[in-house]
Amino acid sequence: MEPTALTMAGASEEYRAAREKLISAELELREHVEQVAAMRRALPPGPLIADYEFFDGTERVKLSQLFDDGKPYLVVYHLMYWQDDQEFCPMCSMWVDAWDGVAHHVAQRAAVVAASLAPADQLQAWKSHRKWQRIRVVADADPSFARDTGAERDGQPIPTVLVFEKSADGVRHVLTAHAEFPDDTTRGIDQLCPTWHIFDLLPVGRGDWNSGNAYVT
Repeated sequence: MEPTALTMAGASEEYRAAREKLISAELELREHVEQVAAMRRALPPGPLIADYEFFDGTERVKLSQLFDDGKPYLVVYHLMYWQDDQEFCPMCSMWVDAWDGVAHHVAQRAAVVAASLAPADQLQAWKSHRKWQRIRVVADADPSFARDTGAERDGQPIPTVLVFEKSADGVRHVLTAHAEFPDDTTRGIDQLCPTWHIFDLLPVGRGDWNSGNAYVT
Protein backbone atom coordinates (compact mmCIF):
# COMPACT_ATOMS: atom_id res chain seq x y z
CA MET A 1 0.00 0.00 0.00
CA GLU A 2 1.58 3.26 -1.12
CA PRO A 3 1.81 6.17 1.37
CA THR A 4 -0.10 8.39 -1.07
CA ALA A 5 -3.03 5.96 -1.23
CA LEU A 6 -4.64 5.07 2.11
CA THR A 7 -1.91 5.79 4.63
CA MET A 8 0.90 8.28 5.13
CA ALA A 9 4.67 8.05 5.40
CA GLY A 10 5.77 6.82 8.80
CA ALA A 11 2.76 4.56 9.38
CA SER A 12 3.59 1.32 11.18
CA GLU A 13 3.26 -2.08 9.56
CA GLU A 14 0.53 -2.81 12.10
CA TYR A 15 -1.41 0.23 10.84
CA ARG A 16 -0.86 -0.74 7.19
CA ALA A 17 -2.09 -4.30 7.78
CA ALA A 18 -5.16 -3.07 9.66
CA ARG A 19 -5.95 -0.54 6.90
CA GLU A 20 -5.70 -3.24 4.23
CA LYS A 21 -8.14 -5.39 6.21
CA LEU A 22 -10.44 -2.40 6.60
CA ILE A 23 -10.48 -1.60 2.89
CA SER A 24 -11.56 -5.17 2.15
CA ALA A 25 -14.46 -4.77 4.59
CA GLU A 26 -15.35 -1.38 3.06
CA LEU A 27 -15.49 -2.93 -0.41
CA GLU A 28 -17.78 -5.68 0.87
CA LEU A 29 -20.00 -3.07 2.51
CA ARG A 30 -20.21 -1.06 -0.70
CA GLU A 31 -21.28 -4.14 -2.64
CA HIS A 32 -23.94 -4.95 -0.06
CA VAL A 33 -25.26 -1.38 -0.07
CA GLU A 34 -25.57 -1.56 -3.85
CA GLN A 35 -27.39 -4.90 -3.63
CA VAL A 36 -29.88 -3.46 -1.13
CA ALA A 37 -30.43 -0.40 -3.34
CA ALA A 38 -31.14 -2.70 -6.27
CA MET A 39 -33.73 -4.53 -4.17
CA ARG A 40 -35.43 -1.22 -3.41
CA ARG A 41 -35.56 -0.34 -7.08
CA ALA A 42 -37.06 -3.75 -7.86
CA LEU A 43 -40.04 -3.34 -5.52
CA PRO A 44 -43.38 -3.89 -7.31
CA PRO A 45 -45.59 -0.81 -7.84
CA GLY A 46 -47.13 0.44 -4.61
CA PRO A 47 -50.79 1.41 -4.14
CA LEU A 48 -52.44 4.55 -5.41
CA ILE A 49 -53.04 6.87 -2.46
CA ALA A 50 -55.20 9.83 -1.56
CA ASP A 51 -54.18 13.30 -2.70
CA TYR A 52 -53.51 14.57 0.81
CA GLU A 53 -53.51 18.29 1.54
CA PHE A 54 -50.87 20.46 3.22
CA PHE A 55 -50.22 24.09 4.07
CA ASP A 56 -47.33 25.68 2.22
CA GLY A 57 -47.23 28.80 4.36
CA THR A 58 -50.82 30.02 4.18
CA GLU A 59 -51.54 28.34 0.84
CA ARG A 60 -53.30 24.98 0.77
CA VAL A 61 -51.65 22.49 -1.62
CA LYS A 62 -52.20 18.86 -2.55
CA LEU A 63 -49.64 16.06 -2.43
CA SER A 64 -49.70 15.87 -6.22
CA GLN A 65 -48.66 19.55 -6.36
CA LEU A 66 -45.48 18.91 -4.36
CA PHE A 67 -43.84 17.17 -7.32
CA ASP A 68 -41.46 19.29 -9.40
CA ASP A 69 -42.69 19.92 -12.93
CA GLY A 70 -41.71 17.06 -15.22
CA LYS A 71 -40.23 14.92 -12.42
CA PRO A 72 -42.21 11.89 -11.27
CA TYR A 73 -40.63 11.37 -7.83
CA LEU A 74 -41.15 12.98 -4.45
CA VAL A 75 -39.12 12.29 -1.29
CA VAL A 76 -40.58 13.43 2.03
CA TYR A 77 -39.04 13.61 5.49
CA HIS A 78 -41.80 13.77 8.10
CA LEU A 79 -40.46 15.88 10.94
CA MET A 80 -41.47 14.92 14.48
CA TYR A 81 -43.36 17.55 16.46
CA TRP A 82 -44.90 17.24 19.93
CA GLN A 83 -48.12 19.22 20.10
CA ASP A 84 -48.19 19.36 23.91
CA ASP A 85 -44.63 20.66 24.18
CA GLN A 86 -44.67 22.78 21.02
CA GLU A 87 -41.24 21.39 20.21
CA PHE A 88 -39.58 19.98 17.10
CA CYS A 89 -37.35 16.93 17.28
CA PRO A 90 -33.64 17.90 17.26
CA MET A 91 -32.68 14.63 15.54
CA CYS A 92 -35.23 15.11 12.77
CA SER A 93 -34.12 18.71 12.40
CA MET A 94 -30.53 17.51 11.95
CA TRP A 95 -31.69 15.24 9.13
CA VAL A 96 -33.52 18.14 7.45
CA ASP A 97 -30.42 20.35 7.90
CA ALA A 98 -28.56 17.88 5.71
CA TRP A 99 -31.38 17.49 3.21
CA ASP A 100 -31.62 21.25 2.85
CA GLY A 101 -27.96 21.31 1.91
CA VAL A 102 -28.42 18.84 -0.96
CA ALA A 103 -31.99 19.63 -2.03
CA HIS A 104 -30.82 21.45 -5.17
CA HIS A 105 -28.89 18.35 -6.21
CA VAL A 106 -31.78 15.96 -5.46
CA ALA A 107 -34.10 18.29 -7.39
CA GLN A 108 -32.41 17.20 -10.61
CA ARG A 109 -34.31 13.91 -10.25
CA ALA A 110 -36.95 14.36 -7.56
CA ALA A 111 -38.73 16.88 -5.42
CA VAL A 112 -37.63 16.86 -1.80
CA VAL A 113 -39.93 18.10 0.95
CA ALA A 114 -40.04 18.26 4.74
CA ALA A 115 -43.51 17.87 6.23
CA SER A 116 -44.79 17.89 9.79
CA LEU A 117 -47.98 17.53 11.76
CA ALA A 118 -47.34 20.94 13.31
CA PRO A 119 -49.11 24.29 13.03
CA ALA A 120 -48.11 25.91 9.76
CA ASP A 121 -46.90 29.14 11.39
CA GLN A 122 -44.71 27.30 13.90
CA LEU A 123 -43.26 25.12 11.16
CA GLN A 124 -42.37 28.15 9.04
CA ALA A 125 -40.82 29.82 12.08
CA TRP A 126 -38.74 26.68 12.70
CA LYS A 127 -37.65 26.70 9.06
CA SER A 128 -36.42 30.28 9.49
CA HIS A 129 -34.68 29.45 12.76
CA ARG A 130 -32.84 26.50 11.18
CA LYS A 131 -32.05 28.62 8.10
CA TRP A 132 -33.46 26.07 5.66
CA GLN A 133 -33.19 27.73 2.27
CA ARG A 134 -33.63 25.03 -0.37
CA ILE A 135 -36.02 22.42 0.97
CA ARG A 136 -39.75 22.99 0.68
CA VAL A 137 -41.47 22.77 4.08
CA VAL A 138 -45.19 22.02 4.41
CA ALA A 139 -47.56 21.36 7.30
CA ASP A 140 -50.07 18.50 7.21
CA ALA A 141 -53.56 19.90 6.79
CA ASP A 142 -54.97 17.10 8.97
CA PRO A 143 -53.69 14.01 10.81
CA SER A 144 -54.64 11.54 8.07
CA PHE A 145 -51.36 11.77 6.13
CA ALA A 146 -49.19 11.07 9.18
CA ARG A 147 -51.55 8.37 10.42
CA ASP A 148 -51.84 6.59 7.05
CA THR A 149 -48.08 6.63 6.41
CA GLY A 150 -47.08 5.54 9.90
CA ALA A 151 -45.50 8.90 10.71
CA GLU A 152 -47.87 9.06 13.67
CA ARG A 153 -48.79 6.12 15.86
CA ASP A 154 -51.04 6.16 18.90
CA GLY A 155 -50.74 9.93 19.03
CA GLN A 156 -46.93 9.87 18.93
CA PRO A 157 -44.85 11.16 15.99
CA ILE A 158 -42.49 8.72 14.28
CA PRO A 159 -39.47 9.91 12.20
CA THR A 160 -40.35 8.78 8.70
CA VAL A 161 -38.99 8.97 5.16
CA LEU A 162 -41.43 8.50 2.29
CA VAL A 163 -41.06 8.14 -1.46
CA PHE A 164 -43.92 8.68 -3.92
CA GLU A 165 -44.28 8.41 -7.69
CA LYS A 166 -46.66 10.44 -9.83
CA SER A 167 -48.23 8.96 -12.95
CA ALA A 168 -51.26 9.51 -15.13
CA ASP A 169 -53.23 7.33 -12.72
CA GLY A 170 -52.39 9.43 -9.66
CA VAL A 171 -49.82 9.28 -6.88
CA ARG A 172 -48.41 5.92 -5.82
CA HIS A 173 -46.61 5.02 -2.63
CA VAL A 174 -43.11 3.69 -3.38
CA LEU A 175 -41.34 3.31 -0.03
CA THR A 176 -41.67 4.02 3.67
CA ALA A 177 -38.69 3.95 6.03
CA HIS A 178 -38.84 4.68 9.75
CA ALA A 179 -36.02 5.41 12.17
CA GLU A 180 -37.49 2.60 14.25
CA PHE A 181 -36.16 -0.65 12.81
CA PRO A 182 -37.63 -4.15 13.27
CA ASP A 183 -34.71 -5.04 15.57
CA ASP A 184 -35.90 -2.42 18.09
CA THR A 185 -33.13 0.05 17.26
CA THR A 186 -33.62 3.57 15.92
CA ARG A 187 -31.15 3.33 13.05
CA GLY A 188 -33.50 2.55 10.19
CA ILE A 189 -32.72 5.74 8.23
CA ASP A 190 -29.11 6.35 9.33
CA GLN A 191 -27.86 6.12 5.76
CA LEU A 192 -29.72 9.33 4.98
CA CYS A 193 -27.85 11.46 7.55
CA PRO A 194 -24.18 12.36 6.94
CA THR A 195 -23.52 13.28 10.58
CA TRP A 196 -23.42 9.63 11.63
CA HIS A 197 -21.12 8.65 8.78
CA ILE A 198 -18.65 11.40 9.64
CA PHE A 199 -18.69 10.33 13.30
CA ASP A 200 -18.01 6.77 12.14
CA LEU A 201 -14.71 8.01 10.68
CA LEU A 202 -13.51 9.21 14.09
CA PRO A 203 -11.59 7.11 16.62
CA VAL A 204 -14.32 7.83 19.20
CA GLY A 205 -17.14 6.83 16.83
CA ARG A 206 -20.73 7.83 17.54
CA GLY A 207 -20.66 7.04 21.23
CA ASP A 208 -23.82 8.17 23.01
CA TRP A 209 -23.98 11.54 21.23
CA ASN A 210 -27.38 13.02 20.49
CA SER A 211 -28.18 16.16 18.59
CA GLY A 212 -29.81 19.09 20.36
CA ASN A 213 -31.62 22.27 19.46
CA ALA A 214 -29.78 24.54 21.92
CA TYR A 215 -26.49 24.77 20.01
CA VAL A 216 -28.17 25.62 16.68
CA THR A 217 -28.41 29.38 16.33
